[in-house]
Amino acid sequence: MGRGLAVRLAGSYNVIIGSREAARAAKTAEELSAMAKTSIIGLSNEDAAALCDSAIIAIPSLPTYDMLAAIKNRLKGKLVISPVVPMTFENGVFGYGLREGSAAERIAGALESRVVAAFHTVPAEKLVSLKEELNCDVLAAADKREDYSEASRIVSSIKNLRPLYCGGLGNARVLESLTPLLLNAGRQNKIKSPSLKVV
Repeated sequence: MGRGLAVRLAGSYNVIIGSREAARAAKTAEELSAMAKTSIIGLSNEDAAALCDSAIIAIPSLPTYDMLAAIKNRLKGKLVISPVVPMTFENGVFGYGLREGSAAERIAGALESRVVAAFHTVPAEKLVSLKEELNCDVLAAADKREDYSEASRIVSSIKNLRPLYCGGLGNARVLESLTPLLLNAGRQNKIKSPSLKVV
């Protein structure tokens, strides 16, 4: 997800990617710059958080307390988008990995940022391939409509992605659980890279 968002958003924004190791981020940024045919910068998580105007925490599982604590002050007051989905996989079936709450709510509780949950149903395989045409909706949850509006401009900068507001951050659990549901539907019905469109 993170790689795909970086190459897609690089057409409209100055993209910085972060990693625990700055050297690793720089190497990944070089690869993604070649894919996007524009410059993408790679820095440590802390430096990336300090320089950005808004952030997307695009990691495959819940961020650790130490990771969030390291970037908390640098992201204070900024827009933070969470596409994070905690998942399980057992006996060939994907499941949602939290008993209560959501990843977005946990991130919001750890940071002093304006958190929006979004991008959960955009297939990562299509996102990272610029040859693939996207045509899906991005359901988003935010406690303040103005925070959603700011996030929606980022979503809309990617061609053929339509942002839809789904209410407060308390709805993030439902949005996040759509990811394992879609993956299961894809596996059971032989649908590659399933996504969601509201009609």
